[in-house]
Amino acid sequence: MSRSVRATVFSLALIVVSAIAGGALGPKTAAADTREVHLKRYSEILAAIESQYVEPVDASKPVAASIREMLRTLDPHSNFFELSEFSKLQERQKGSYFGLGITIVSIDGQITVVSPFESSPAHRLGIRAGDIIVGIESENARGMDIDAVVKRLRGPKGSQIRIRLEREGYAQPLEFTVVRDEIPLHSVPYAFMVSKDVGYIRLVDFNETTACRPGEPAGCERELERALRTLKEKGATSYVLDLRDNPGGLLDMAFGVSNLFLKKGQMVVYTKGRFKRDESSYITEGESPWAQVPLVVMTSRHSASASEIVAGAIQDHDRGLIVGERTFGKGLVQTIWPLRSVRGYALSLTTARYYTPSGRSIQREYGGDTALEDYQAPKERSACESEGADPRLTDAGRRVFGGDGIAPDTCSEPPKPGPLVARLQSGQAFVNFARRFESAEVAAATSVAGAGSKAAVGNDKVRPIGQDFKVTPEIVREFAEYLKAEKIVVDAAEFEKNREEVEAEILEETMRQIFGEGAARQRLYTEDPQLRKAIESIPMARLLLKDPQRFISETATKRAAR
Repeated sequence: MSRSVRATVFSLALIVVSAIAGGALGPKTAAADTREVHLKRYSEILAAIESQYVEPVDASKPVAASIREMLRTLDPHSNFFELSEFSKLQERQKGSYFGLGITIVSIDGQITVVSPFESSPAHRLGIRAGDIIVGIESENARGMDIDAVVKRLRGPKGSQIRIRLEREGYAQPLEFTVVRDEIPLHSVPYAFMVSKDVGYIRLVDFNETTACRPGEPAGCERELERALRTLKEKGATSYVLDLRDNPGGLLDMAFGVSNLFLKKGQMVVYTKGRFKRDESSYITEGESPWAQVPLVVMTSRHSASASEIVAGAIQDHDRGLIVGERTFGKGLVQTIWPLRSVRGYALSLTTARYYTPSGRSIQREYGGDTALEDYQAPKERSACESEGADPRLTDAGRRVFGGDGIAPDTCSEPPKPGPLVARLQSGQAFVNFARRFESAEVAAATSVAGAGSKAAVGNDKVRPIGQDFKVTPEIVREFAEYLKAEKIVVDAAEFEKNREEVEAEILEETMRQIFGEGAARQRLYTEDPQLRKAIESIPMARLLLKDPQRFISETATKRAAR
């Protein structure tokens, strides 16, 4: 199997858009213009900006913006990475970095914790979303540039750093001494049993931690293999693989994941480009103990790229069922070139298209009158069950289509909150109310082995709770009082009418804020209608695996009876 030595990446990149006001800069370029002529014209314009603009200009900003605009004329996924962006991309691909394990953002000049990574030193010590960093060692962090904060928080594994945090409900800052550690960017953040014989695995990324590559030594085990084995030990004989909102990642990892579930010698994906070097076929190379287990793959409209490679291979080989929404529709391959002239910068350029085993491209249309924002977040998509262009056949003869993502075998839309809950969500009411609680276990500990320590600060305004937390009538009354205190107007009759949904949202957000996403999902998975549909689909996934023709016949009969 031929592969490019360059780093080929499948990812749904966020492209920074910069517009130039005032229309075209001069007459149209003749087709005969050489590269030298283009560069001379560009240099003249840049020189004029530097020497004549009304204010001094940092040339790096218009240069970077113009490069991105140039790439945007090609396709939505080619991109230019500056130093910090390329560093973040490399961290994501590697799957780890050294630090405290928190995501931060600057809000009105305040460095605010968005969330801690589960099992990180910060998470184990009880640092939580909404905390404001006001001090780092002896420095005042108020108004500090966020890049400077990130630089100070990171450091060698095992080194310590003192930080001070302001937290709602506490009269004085909380002081933590955190031991830096390697922070894994988990591709499988959690996995658990959803019935006595069905295991659920959440896969959020395709990076170096995801799965073993074909050809690695026997006994190799990364996050996905470990999750499969652990669930099997708990009784799992069937699996739900959740790829919802997974934007993609490394092609090798999409190949590795597919290799776990397909038979030896089956095509996963192939690529075609302008040059022979960009043509590759990825064919499974080994026998896998997971190739014969019933499988359901969950997708959403934000599942893209590497997620679509896996879903497409599973679907084309009739290996399992796809449940959820039509996927994003990204079928372009980007190759990353670090720039030799400027260390730390890189070009991500589309060099090929990829095709599923049946030969379909799932790339959505782009260009023309389609704005980049509309491409990234389309307001309208083809109906989930509608037939698309370029019909193809799976191994068993089922019809599938290209040109607009992967259409699921069973469509299931995510739940939409009612008007009241949606309004309260947008105002962060549930998030802010959840800050009135904290983990009883974390609150009781002033030091955590390997993570650090914190000063003991008592507070009767923040209530310790356990993972058996329940939303009682008293808590609902407290929430109503909180809304009144925050001057969030809610009609009493409307509140009572939507009480059940409000209670469910209080429970979910409190569990998520205090105990993490994994604990919240495991506690509340029965409230997820898409996951329920996936679990219900396991018997049909088992039939598809055992007798594809009977599956096709029974499916056709059910559709005819509708």
